[in-house]
Amino acid sequence: MTNILAIETSTDNCSVSIGKGLEIFNFHQNLPKQHTERLFEVINDLLHESGLTFDELNAVAVGIGPGSYTGVRLSCAIAQGIAFSQSIKCITLSSLELLSIEANQRFSVEDIVAISEENLGNIYIVESSFREENIESKSRFIPREDFKYLDFPENFYFVGEGCSMFPEIENLLPDTFPKAENLLKVGLQRFNNDQLIEPEEILPIYLNDENSWKKLK
Repeated sequence: MTNILAIETSTDNCSVSIGKGLEIFNFHQNLPKQHTERLFEVINDLLHESGLTFDELNAVAVGIGPGSYTGVRLSCAIAQGIAFSQSIKCITLSSLELLSIEANQRFSVEDIVAISEENLGNIYIVESSFREENIESKSRFIPREDFKYLDFPENFYFVGEGCSMFPEIENLLPDTFPKAENLLKVGLQRFNNDQLIEPEEILPIYLNDENSWKKLK
């Protein structure tokens, strides 16, 4: 039985999931400016609900941004702390890719562009295509003015808080947020394929940090 903890707090939503074998325990709630106070409590509550303890975890998965500086830093730090203390490995995934996975599941669309908020005149873009339960993604870190809606084929749909900067976008998918439950599914696949990293390799992506984005790619 594989037990994985997944944490995603790059937005105002606090999203945590625990997979205990085939059972899944979820918490997903809008908690603006409360992540620091609530996240560890949420994790402990889910562990109690699942009947697991920290030393029964096999891996920790975490959404590494871009997004809220405080939320991304907090979730990465907690994931590292748990992994180091339990001598287990980790799984990471861009929060924009998680956003695309959620949009794919909610709206059954196959080609998605996720756009971050603007910071220092730049935006992050992740283009994802879903085919037969497989996902292929490519990422870009570009100046806002370099984004051109008409450069994308008509079959692409758009998600993310950054979409509000571009009123010309028509294929917009509303009210979509990255979720730990989807991270948990990816984490289980990577665990089974031995695609794990060491805790010290967790690399947060901050909205003003081009270097970490380049390293991730």
